[in-house]
Amino acid sequence: MRKSIHFIIPGVLILIAAGVIIAILLSKRIPDNDSGVIGNTAGNLNSGGLFCETDGTVFFSNPYDDGHLYSMDSDCDNIKYLSHDRVSYINAAGKFVYYVKGNTKSDDMTMMFRGDLFGVVRCRHDGSDSEVLASGYSTDLALSGSSLIYNTSDGTQSTTASIDIRGENMTTVSRHTYSTASVSDGKVYYSNNGDNHSIYELDVDKRSASLFLDGNTAMANLIGDYMYYIDLDNNNSLTRINLTTTGQEILSPAGCSLYNVYNNIVYYYINGDSPALYRANTDGSDKTLIMEKSIASISCTSIYTFFQIADDETLYRIETNGEPNVQVFYIQPQ
Repeated sequence: MRKSIHFIIPGVLILIAAGVIIAILLSKRIPDNDSGVIGNTAGNLNSGGLFCETDGTVFFSNPYDDGHLYSMDSDCDNIKYLSHDRVSYINAAGKFVYYVKGNTKSDDMTMMFRGDLFGVVRCRHDGSDSEVLASGYSTDLALSGSSLIYNTSDGTQSTTASIDIRGENMTTVSRHTYSTASVSDGKVYYSNNGDNHSIYELDVDKRSASLFLDGNTAMANLIGDYMYYIDLDNNNSLTRINLTTTGQEILSPAGCSLYNVYNNIVYYYINGDSPALYRANTDGSDKTLIMEKSIASISCTSIYTFFQIADDETLYRIETNGEPNVQVFYIQPQ
């Protein structure tokens, strides 16, 4: 009987050890996202992806701490430092955060010699398990399903590339670079910056682009049944077209150079002699002046919209759908 027990105990220990190993492997597994998942809104990505909200948490680049990665609750409580990386183009889905790091101000010589100044990075919500998925200079990162689409350069050639969320299957999508902010079902919608400024649809899997909407446009964003863009033939007015009815609406006066659509609200910046930030409904009604300054970024989340003035680290916030009371929002470096 004792011999049987001696045989049983090692067997049980082996099974327990195997179970622990399997549990660890499963916890580190990176599951695919649903094909329709996107990592951030087009409007936020057009402002550099400095803020990204998912499941009640906002991940952001802290302007008061050299752009390092932080997180907070949607109501701006529970602020946490996550990473020393200087981050932009933040995306999030599931248990993971993805971003571009650009540690151009780094004084860490070891990091410089390792070639770790730039790249596309994945980490968990608490900043742990950080991994560089693609090294080298990168920008314009957008998550679409289980693919990360971004622009990159080797110093001689700039390209649009994609890589999966596990850091595998890197592919050159195009020998040209495009804004990747507006993604939907594996396709990128962008205003061409070449010979014409029409809106094109880039199929990432097929690596081919086709004309989507003829026009002289900038900053095209597909949102629901509408295509939003800045109309270069109409003094840079913010415009949208209903893709079902083809009806066109002018949403802003001339001089729009930046905008962000969030649900039924649009924030837009009018450049010129009297630069100013406005908020309106997405049909252009109920126009409200927010601030008369030169605006560098507009980032919308469910409770607050954040913006910055050009050449100024000061961060401002306003309730996205509330009264137009602008507040300075300071985040103590940690």
